[in-house]
Amino acid sequence: MNKNLIWIAGILASLAVGGLIALAGSQNGALWMGLPLFTLCCGIAFIVQWFLFIPAYVFQTERYFDLAGSLTYISLVVAALYLSGARDPRSLIIGGLVIIWACRLGSFLFRRVSADGEDRRFRAIKPDFLQFLMTW
Repeated sequence: MNKNLIWIAGILASLAVGGLIALAGSQNGALWMGLPLFTLCCGIAFIVQWFLFIPAYVFQTERYFDLAGSLTYISLVVAALYLSGARDPRSLIIGGLVIIWACRLGSFLFRRVSADGEDRRFRAIKPDFLQFLMTW
């Protein structure tokens, strides 16, 4: 089978699974302007990742891969808290802890890749647009 078809199938499968998770997680959930907030957050996650993929592919670097993941988590927490109007202590503490975790993990992994100069797992993946996109 053509490798491009495999990567395209993987991307489409990821979108399908993401869509199903968004649909399932949105049942009886919070709404923002009539849209399920959970679905909106799933969409934001894909948009942030794909937006950050563009410079990664153009410059053929994986250095910011883990920071992109952290930025996605932080964006989702901030968006969910803001758009839901959740200001209760429990929501703010949980959101704050997720942000702290995302900052700690993202910065640790970024420092590790910076010290090593690269993440070897991406050597063969970076030049292939579809494979790199599927991984991202």
